Amino acid sequence: MSGTGVVVLAAGLGTRMRSRLPKVLHPVCGVPMVRHVVAAAKTLKPARIVVVTGHGAELVEAALADAGAMFVRQETLDGTAGAVRRCQGALAGCDRVVVLNGDAPLITGESLARLAAAAEGRLLAFATCRVEQPGRLGRVVRDAGGAAAAVVEAAEYEGPEGPAEINAGQYVFDAAWLWSRLAEIPLSAKGEYYLTHLVAMAADEGRPAATVEIPAAEALGVDDRVKLAEAEAVLRRRILERHMLAGVTVEDPATTFISAEADLGQDVTVLAGSRIEGRSAVAEGAVIGPNTTLRNAQVGRGTRVEASVVEDSAIGERCTVGPFAHIRGGAVIGDDCEVRNYAEVKNSRLGRGVKMHHFSYLGDAEVGDGTNIGAGTITCNYDGVAKHRTTIGRGVFIGSDTMLIAPVTVGDGAFTATGAVVTRDVPAGVSVRGVPAKPFERKERGQTSP
Repeated sequence: MSGTGVVVLAAGLGTRMRSRLPKVLHPVCGVPMVRHVVAAAKTLKPARIVVVTGHGAELVEAALADAGAMFVRQETLDGTAGAVRRCQGALAGCDRVVVLNGDAPLITGESLARLAAAAEGRLLAFATCRVEQPGRLGRVVRDAGGAAAAVVEAAEYEGPEGPAEINAGQYVFDAAWLWSRLAEIPLSAKGEYYLTHLVAMAADEGRPAATVEIPAAEALGVDDRVKLAEAEAVLRRRILERHMLAGVTVEDPATTFISAEADLGQDVTVLAGSRIEGRSAVAEGAVIGPNTTLRNAQVGRGTRVEASVVEDSAIGERCTVGPFAHIRGGAVIGDDCEVRNYAEVKNSRLGRGVKMHHFSYLGDAEVGDGTNIGAGTITCNYDGVAKHRTTIGRGVFIGSDTMLIAPVTVGDGAFTATGAVVTRDVPAGVSVRGVPAKPFERKERGQTSP
């Protein structure tokens, strides 16, 4: 095997986060930050990606189970060089090695491509940026000719404070040289082996590292909740701009959240106060909002969802949802449906053209095409022990305040009168009323009694 191998460092404790959740799993725009790093790494088309896990290893590995990465455990947290050394076997055959920090979610594929290009013919290249306050970041030291001579870690730095060029934490190494030099890295006073020592080693050999300056935002390492919020703000704006440039109207970016994994079609409009979370997909011409939440939801072409919540469900084309509707639990809403104010649909399938306008609940139900669900209708699907299904046919008229006691079936073209409590199946074309509901002969509108 030849080509590029990638190491993503994701083993750290993240003590400054003050969290039981491993640092690299804290979400940035709805996605664990380490997944952003892996996504950027994939733009290099590497032969292998190895994620080094340690603290909370099982959780980190589970979060990346579908990311196409391998995992190496760093049981003893002995520094960045110690982490990379454990990956030698996993990356056997790769001719160069890219090392990335799992807590730097803002790095872009474009910057990594520049870094990879700068590393051609060099022992290593690493990313730098200029900041006003380096703080805990390692400072780049250059020789009289301007070449990178060393990186001094903050714990070992004794010079003046102020603006400085810092190590951003992304590297590209010649693999053969990397593996031959890792064992020579000295142990620091903190009991760790720093990968940054390789910069000085390369300079001592007369082949100094290449450097690529990247924007300071991309170098942001998230090690506390303040920096987490900073990363969220930067990535949130990137995502919004990407969608707007692709033909999505975002009425008020300041109050709009779109997940990094969401997919929005051309001419979608997102109104103020809306959140599109998870792996939601919104088709062309749909209008979302205002004040709407989609969470892993599918919304069809030309549909409007207003002031409502849609979770783990799919809505067809040309539908109207809301205001103040809640669709959840794997519900499927067919084309041309109307699910309006204070209506809730859970784990149900509504056929084409169903109308459900006011204060109603459909749970564990199947509703046929063209059926009307009157105000106050409830499928009584839970008996205190188990859930039961309700089946309503095509072209059914369910009157206001109907109670459907599941399991029950209402046939095609049937009719329930206002206040009916349906405890038994209603055959096709039959009208029922009362408590419990019983068949009756319904007069046509305008018909009078003899």
